Amino acid sequence: FERREHVAGNCSHGEAHVLRRVAGYKKIRYYTHENIGYGNVNLPDQEMHTTAVWWELRPEVLARAFPSRFEALDGFLGAAHALHHMAALMSLAELRDIGRSVGDGQAGWSATADASGRTGARTLDGQTVDIGASHVPFRPAVHLYDAYPGGIGISAPLFGLQAEVVRRAHQLVQDCPCAHGCPACIGPVLPPQERVRHSPKAAALEVLRLLQGDDAVPLTGLTQ
Repeated sequence: FERREHVAGNCSHGEAHVLRRVAGYKKIRYYTHENIGYGNVNLPDQEMHTTAVWWELRPEVLARAFPSRFEALDGFLGAAHALHHMAALMSLAELRDIGRSVGDGQAGWSATADASGRTGARTLDGQTVDIGASHVPFRPAVHLYDAYPGGIGISAPLFGLQAEVVRRAHQLVQDCPCAHGCPACIGPVLPPQERVRHSPKAAALEVLRLLQGDDAVPLTGLTQ
């Protein structure tokens, strides 16, 4: 329906077709929340037509900002968590009223996490996508969509607030006292491996900075 371009990418508002697939189940113990088992399930896909707001960054911008596509994708996943919570707060909505998705802007693949929690990408038919390969298009997007068929009128005013949503999400992550990311800012994340400088929190902050477009300011001292 609408699109706003800026120096690093764009923000759009329009219709979206959501396909939700249940990949498995996990058994969680009461009170301690420890994982006591998991397995695969085979259920029909759930499809829904609704409205959404989404943000994209240009491939050349991401190539300059991140040393690898995997680090950029981690940044998008962390940014999506912060954007989702801030969008619900500013829309006076429940989190479950708004869905979120991170994946290819042209719906070629969706971001997923494997059993170990590591980030990857898969197509709709379940095939693994090597996003690190140069021949694979890489233009990830964050989608926030009305989690009800046909939409319930959240995405339209959210598009009008998109600049403020991004700014406040950036502030939320930046002001969090954690070192590498936590459920309070970018969601549950794995700690960086030893001798690896990649920080999920720093990656999310860089994505949110770029999503601000012309109003973005350089960040310093964030790489751990």
